[in-house]
Amino acid sequence: MRSIFVFLFLTILTTTSFAQKITYDLPQNLETAINKDDYKTIVDMAIPIIEKRFVIDYVKNGAIELKKGQEIKTLNLDNLIVRCVSESDKSKWNDIIQAHFNALYATIDEQKKFDPNNFEAVKKYLSLRIYPKATVIQPGGPDNLLVRVDLEDTYTVLMLDLPGSFTAVQRAYFNFWKTDSAEVFKLAQTNINAHKIEKITKQFDIDGSSIEISFLGEDNYAASYALDLMNNSPELVGEWGSVLAIPNKGLVDLCKVSKTHPVDFVKFIQRTKALTDQSYQQAEQPISNKYFWYYKGKFTKINVAVDAKGNISVLAPQGLTELMTISK
Repeated sequence: MRSIFVFLFLTILTTTSFAQKITYDLPQNLETAINKDDYKTIVDMAIPIIEKRFVIDYVKNGAIELKKGQEIKTLNLDNLIVRCVSESDKSKWNDIIQAHFNALYATIDEQKKFDPNNFEAVKKYLSLRIYPKATVIQPGGPDNLLVRVDLEDTYTVLMLDLPGSFTAVQRAYFNFWKTDSAEVFKLAQTNINAHKIEKITKQFDIDGSSIEISFLGEDNYAASYALDLMNNSPELVGEWGSVLAIPNKGLVDLCKVSKTHPVDFVKFIQRTKALTDQSYQQAEQPISNKYFWYYKGKFTKINVAVDAKGNISVLAPQGLTELMTISK
């Protein structure tokens, strides 16, 4: 009887101690996307699945921290949360969560096959993904990852495009390669550029003017492809560059800026602003609802304002304004 009591006491103590390490505070970047009850449901469903493989240290703000000495350190739930919220039938959430972690575990197992010293074997898997800064600034990133900034308020993250899923390259992993970060980003972009991306260009009548608008589409690579337009799609870049929006990983819409049509981009922004906002808000992996001027490989944010009546005003970046002034 004594041993049973001790066992029950230890079980309760252990369970209570662990429960104190779980907080259900919403991730800051998803506070408007999910309510607290649904977030708690997702966390509570995820924990037993994760515990089949890992030992959890604590849960906080959408990140599951694992005990030291395991295959990975942090599991961020952002993408999983968005995927669940997009499914209105909550009875399907458990299957979605199980599939999410099955894919993650398959990726981890695939990584084990790599020799981190063999860069030649790894480089064919290099890829890029663009994430909002708020997504990357979680426990475990960005100091532990390979990142650069192309679009304001985002990080371009060096990834491995493995069978089944993408995984971020850990800085400790990269250190084995003994190569320059600029070189691996260049190789990753080369791999991205080799993918077939759907390109559509159409003329739209906007306020009596014919405006040419182009769209890039591909579920995984469209956004990253747009980072190198001057090399992979020079036909989409005017003498003065292009103006584009990258609301999510699968969609880019853009307008060439040329000497003969220097201000078409203003009507382009006014016409596509609602679509861009919607594509950003509803995406499983959003990137940005801002517009950017792309010129000579660099991106500059364009200031766009919407007044109380829905009127959209656009302020050209200084560099573009200077080009327009010089040409007069």
